[in-house]
Amino acid sequence: MSHPDYRLNLRPLGTPRGVSSLAGPCGAGASPGDKKSKSKTIRGKKKSVFETYLSKEDVSEGLKRGTLIQGVLRINPKKFHEAFIPSPDGDRDIFIDGVVARNRALNGDLVVVNLLPEEQWKVIKPESNDKETEGAYESDLPEELCGSHLLQQSLKGYNDSPDVIIEAQFDDSDSEDGHGNTQNALIDGVKKLSVCVHEKGKEDAGAPVTKDEDTFMSQDTRALPEKSLQRSAKVVYILEKKHSRAATGFLKLLADKNSELFRKYALFSPSDHRVPRVYVPLKDCPQDFVTRPKDYANTLFICRIVDWREDSNFALGQLAKSLGQAGEIEPETEGILTEYGVDFSDFSSEVLECLPQGLPWTIPPEEFSKRRDLRKDCVFTIDPSTARDLDDALSCKPIADGNFEVGVHIADVSYFVPEGSSLDKVAAERATSVYLVQKVVPMLPRLLCEELCSLNPMTDKLTFSVIWTLTPKGKILSEWFGQTIIRSCTKLSYEHAQSMIEGPTRKIPEKELPPVSPEHTSEEVHRAVLNLHGIAKELRKQRFVDGALRLDQLKLAFTLDHETGLPQGCHIYEYRDSNNRWNISQQP
Repeated sequence: MSHPDYRLNLRPLGTPRGVSSLAGPCGAGASPGDKKSKSKTIRGKKKSVFETYLSKEDVSEGLKRGTLIQGVLRINPKKFHEAFIPSPDGDRDIFIDGVVARNRALNGDLVVVNLLPEEQWKVIKPESNDKETEGAYESDLPEELCGSHLLQQSLKGYNDSPDVIIEAQFDDSDSEDGHGNTQNALIDGVKKLSVCVHEKGKEDAGAPVTKDEDTFMSQDTRALPEKSLQRSAKVVYILEKKHSRAATGFLKLLADKNSELFRKYALFSPSDHRVPRVYVPLKDCPQDFVTRPKDYANTLFICRIVDWREDSNFALGQLAKSLGQAGEIEPETEGILTEYGVDFSDFSSEVLECLPQGLPWTIPPEEFSKRRDLRKDCVFTIDPSTARDLDDALSCKPIADGNFEVGVHIADVSYFVPEGSSLDKVAAERATSVYLVQKVVPMLPRLLCEELCSLNPMTDKLTFSVIWTLTPKGKILSEWFGQTIIRSCTKLSYEHAQSMIEGPTRKIPEKELPPVSPEHTSEEVHRAVLNLHGIAKELRKQRFVDGALRLDQLKLAFTLDHETGLPQGCHIYEYRDSNNRWNISQQP
């Protein structure tokens, strides 16, 4: 994807004195080490493009006095010259206009800003929606993936359960006035969504960036109502570089073939327009890049920014890797993971050695004396049909007085992760598993997630449980928390549980259900599911009586090709009783 040039006609807002309005290989900031460039015309002294950062002492003092403000920088992905940080008082976001005012900070960085004089604040047009002043959370559906139609069903097996479910990140916080239409926005987006190959060069990305002519008006801002102004600021310090400084994009030759820069550097153009263009040494590039640049026109590379000086519009970086052809799912996926700093490397042998080596693993005898033994109880899991890491289970046992003993049992992962171990450190660094459409990047080794801790049926497992005594109306009479040992009697899918709910009196043929351990029957499991469903309905009803607000977000469900594992279709995910997010395990 080509990258729009930073040829901004910058206004006084946050612009240092003496900054040239031109930015490019021959402009004021063209050169790491360019002694023969246009800078020569200013007698060897380059003009500064960006202001020098304040000292740590000045920043600390300014934050204490309240003259400086800190916050996480959010750059509008659709209008990359617009950036914002949250206002400390919870009011309208503080606006940061332009690349120069951002002062080399990237999206997600924790920055310190200095408010500009009121006459330089952003003037909001009367007809503007407040949403136009908030560039933080525009649609996460990138324009490159928008097409003319939705793949309403997969090429094969639409009626099968979805392989992947993605929750759309649309909510009412998208607009300052809280009137965002979440469902319509997602539905409109989904209607446009298609899996398409990126066609490089279609965008007019080289066009100069223009801003609304009337964003800043020459009129006296003191005469405007307070709500017509948005506080504006410039970045004076970066407290923490949260952005990975890695980006995916494309390589280009510099335009001026006679310059010294041309013989030393290529230009890296990031796919994410919020990241600056980067000079990369030619020694990092493919050997034949200079002679055959068109061969790499559609090749996706990863670049890491290593420096961005005050006197340069472009950053300096190192080319890390060639990913492959743009538009293909694996190179694009690797690029996304790298950009967001997701560690998707294999676990080291040192980490894997923290886990039991002999398989199958059995529970040590001493654990039975420490834990409550629930192996004889009718415990079962309910998960998507494709799930391999079964991390929670349910039980519902009727008791003589007409009440129920309801249990939620969570896999006891902590048993296998000693504090301070190599495994513990890696898990802390990864923080979470990352779910993509066609793959998962696990926080913990698969041996742990899918074998040792997965609550697979008819296998003894270590768990941590909460057990309530509940009335049929869901009133809690007593509760118990503690370490347990369970043996799940069966692995139900959402479809199995739904068929039980929809047919409360129907005897479901064994061939339609998964295997059930000999100690229990499918009828016993069926009754437990119905009892849980009845209690869940009562709890949900009571929550809404008590004032709960339901804020469901629509989800996209993807189906995958069984042979390649790649996505082949998507549709709106349907909530049913068996997979309702307000289920029994999420009640207070």
